[in-house]
Amino acid sequence: MLHTNQLIHESSPYLLQHAHNPVNWLPFGAEALEKAARENKPLLISIGYSSCHWCHVMEHESFEDEDTAKIMNDFFICVKVDREERPDVDHVYMDAVQQIHGSGGWPLNCFALPDGRPFWGGTYFRPEQWRQLLVNVSSLFRDRYPELEVQAAGLVEGVVKQHFILNEESASSLVSVDFIPVITQLVNAFDSEKGGMSGAPKFPMPVVLNLMLQYGKSAQDDVSTALAELSLKMMACGGIYDQAGGGFARYSTDSDWKVPHFEKMLYDNAQLVSLYSAAYQLTGKVLYKDVIEQTLAFVDRELTAPEGIFYSALDADSDGEEGLFYTWTSAEFTEALGHYADLAGEYYSIEKEGLWENGRNILLRTHDDELFAQQHFLSADELASLTGFCRAQLLKARSTRTRPGLDDKMIQSWNALMVSALADAAVALDRNDYLQSALQAADFITRNLKRSDDTLFHTWKNGKARINAFLDDYAFTCEAFLKLYSVTTNERWLKEAMKLASYVCRNFHDSDTGLFWYSENEDKQVFARKIEIYDGVIPSGNSAMAQVLRTLGVFLHHAEYTSIAEQMLTAMESRIVRYPAAYANWASITLSATHNQMVAVVGEHAVTLIRELKSKMVPQTLIFGSQKASDLPYFANRFQENKTLIYICSGTFCKTPVETVDEALALYRVQATDL
Repeated sequence: MLHTNQLIHESSPYLLQHAHNPVNWLPFGAEALEKAARENKPLLISIGYSSCHWCHVMEHESFEDEDTAKIMNDFFICVKVDREERPDVDHVYMDAVQQIHGSGGWPLNCFALPDGRPFWGGTYFRPEQWRQLLVNVSSLFRDRYPELEVQAAGLVEGVVKQHFILNEESASSLVSVDFIPVITQLVNAFDSEKGGMSGAPKFPMPVVLNLMLQYGKSAQDDVSTALAELSLKMMACGGIYDQAGGGFARYSTDSDWKVPHFEKMLYDNAQLVSLYSAAYQLTGKVLYKDVIEQTLAFVDRELTAPEGIFYSALDADSDGEEGLFYTWTSAEFTEALGHYADLAGEYYSIEKEGLWENGRNILLRTHDDELFAQQHFLSADELASLTGFCRAQLLKARSTRTRPGLDDKMIQSWNALMVSALADAAVALDRNDYLQSALQAADFITRNLKRSDDTLFHTWKNGKARINAFLDDYAFTCEAFLKLYSVTTNERWLKEAMKLASYVCRNFHDSDTGLFWYSENEDKQVFARKIEIYDGVIPSGNSAMAQVLRTLGVFLHHAEYTSIAEQMLTAMESRIVRYPAAYANWASITLSATHNQMVAVVGEHAVTLIRELKSKMVPQTLIFGSQKASDLPYFANRFQENKTLIYICSGTFCKTPVETVDEALALYRVQATDL
């Protein structure tokens, strides 16, 4: 290769993809900042991730071009950032670009003063645009530096001040939250024909759908339940779902869930497994069970490392073409399925609704399985056998194609989401193998990504853990460990969660807002420090931490944790009411807090009863148990030989224990708070 730059020493697949560009890329850090100051050059900070289609396009068009690279090298200190590896860097520069343009995306290309303060930026640029922009910015830096100082100061002030808006008057009690207008707002924003939020592109938004399911179950609201279920069905039948191999693409570019942006992310699939698990527990629908099993089969086959932890993502492209790996010409489909091709082609809409571009088809389903079976005189079992055979044959044929690129780094927060997903699926489907996979991954985390002082690392690759963990790493890991504790009653996982939560409270908490910083106190900051509160495709670290502290506070009778959680939820109350789609996880936690019930199961059959209770109670009800005598508050002096007792509790008060799930459910319904 003609060129090799400093990225060759990195472990991120995205950075390594650029290691042989003629651009003299540096990783983000002290060396780049010192070089910019020493040479008095602006920083060019380019941020992306390995499965980003337009990141690849811009690399090929501009960063691999010798003439363009010369301009970049002559006038800038060029820095490459993997947004998944350094979300703290991505957050602040994305905020700056969004202030300039009102929107952002990846690749993110931001220009900054030598000290790192941004003064301008954008996303993807065509080659001629990019070269002209480089020349213009370098001229501005040379000739009009004071103006760039003013611009940078304004952008930094805007980024820094964002968290100050949290200090506003809110209601004094969580009980005051009226969820009817919250849900009405969401209902009005939904697509009543295709599901999901109206318009395009369509993202699955697990946190929003979980809120709709949770509210529907809690308040017996048929409308929110129906819209959530419509969304789940349309996603599972659409092109966003890999009909042959299982698993979801990141989003649909259209409003019909047909044409995905074909990259597959671990965090999407983890959250969707949890969501479909909750839906299956509420409804028992076979479609949801199939999605769970097929998605986890995909994760096991394509995103699981030999150590039992999980890789980050698969690219959208193969052989330089987006979606080529997942789409089919009619001839390819027929060759794979032989004399089953006509019937399967009708099932998967080949040459009909599935027809896309260049004669290729996206597999999708437009028929209800029951109706399709009736039309073709098949039983449900016969149709299931046929589709199972077809998926296997299509996977076999697809295995001969060039595979999309794999981002094989492990990200702590995403792995924690998958541990939670496996635990949820284990309960929903009564699958011990899923639970064992969750335990294996969690055990790896405690042995390889946790230091002796209870701090976590953010990434792991090639046998090495790197980068101090961020708030969401801690929060999602605590949630995962608490789920494992709930499912297994093994106090090891409770103690692990307690240690991590204690560390976060000591090293991330901001006393002014009552919330938590994204990075810890001792970490060297970029140009600003962030408090992340928005629930997007992934819940914010703050909302997840509020759930963790509320859970630990209630279960352990830990007044400080309970107080912090209530302060956080109260601070967010007005935002939940005004913008529920952007604060859906906050809303879910508030809903469960107003519901205010805890279930304690004590006795040798605790694990079995807990799994049954979880399948029948409102999502996010706190359910914990012990199979032996324990000094924990809800279990102390309650263990009896040869009995397993179920206590329905509110606060520190528990009703007289019962021994059957039906009796517990009757008490649970009586005690439930009207919503």
